Amino acid sequence: MIGSIILSSGAVQSILLALYFYNKAKSGRQLSLYLGHFFVHFTCIMLLNLAYFTGTVKEFPHIIKAGYVLGVFSAPLFYYAVVRYFGIPKERKFWLSICLLPSIILFFYCIPFFLQPAEYKLHYIAIVAKGELTSEASLLQIFTMVTNLFIFVRVHLRFREISKDFSKSADPEIAIFGRYTVVLVIWLFLSTLLAILFPGKVSEGITNIGFSFWILGFAWHRVYKDQIQIDTSEIVSDDPKYQKSFLKEDKLQELGIKLEQILRNEELILDSELNLRKLADLLGVSVHLTSQVMNRYFNQGFIEIIRTRRIEIAKRLLSSSDLPILRIGYEVGFNSKNAFIRAFKEIESIPPSEYRRLNGQKKSQI
Repeated sequence: MIGSIILSSGAVQSILLALYFYNKAKSGRQLSLYLGHFFVHFTCIMLLNLAYFTGTVKEFPHIIKAGYVLGVFSAPLFYYAVVRYFGIPKERKFWLSICLLPSIILFFYCIPFFLQPAEYKLHYIAIVAKGELTSEASLLQIFTMVTNLFIFVRVHLRFREISKDFSKSADPEIAIFGRYTVVLVIWLFLSTLLAILFPGKVSEGITNIGFSFWILGFAWHRVYKDQIQIDTSEIVSDDPKYQKSFLKEDKLQELGIKLEQILRNEELILDSELNLRKLADLLGVSVHLTSQVMNRYFNQGFIEIIRTRRIEIAKRLLSSSDLPILRIGYEVGFNSKNAFIRAFKEIESIPPSEYRRLNGQKKSQI
């Protein structure tokens, strides 16, 4: 009973998160759409888990393996969504292939099962109930857990990589995503051990209840706590026209133009301690309104805006100096040559060495 309530709560909260990010997309942060898609996907998984946990799956035996197929696609979808949302440079094709390959393999593996009659699937459900480690269901569960664990570890490493180029307090939102990714990695690891030690319905039930708590915690820290801070925080500006939490179009344009002028300060852009709070203080409004201006006026988040402007400075240095590319990368705030080259290629579609060659700069040792 309690487990069903927790799973139902997770499903409801997941769809509410989807609606939250869809609303953000309508408000200006268009790339929020991908996170909305992810949480719709996650809702479907939670509903399938609820059907399995409560035994309803016996009435709809055709969906018995759908949870594995959707589950193994969840990590790649989350990975793609956060990369687009935060403007993180795209992953190398090799890693993309590695992330997608298990999902594709499992999808085609399960197709013959979906074509079987209902009687066959009901018999399969009876086998699953025995909870044998060597059963196909247990192996699929472990395969799904391990695949997701691998990909979420990769997501965590990408978050760590991007955090090295900015101060820890740069963007509170990316910090929340980073922390909850770590929580998810830990839970996936424990869930894998649980599936090995206690295969079957017990381990799947506990695992899915854990995911429900994860989604509830994420929603609290990302949406509800954020909204409480918006409602109770003091607006830096005394001007009453900025007191509303959602800016009208004319005020958005006014603040957007002002922020654009602030961001022309190269010394500020290259400040290693630059964060959203500093920009909010310079803009004269709250952190929330500053984030809203970025999302709606620039259609980008803090990290993406600062990285793009640092690349603009790097382009000028590449075309006007003979500094080595590695040094230019460090000069504009990147912690490694690979991070700089990856970000540059993401924005300009060519590596910095090619950009320098096309702009007639003398060759220099990299």
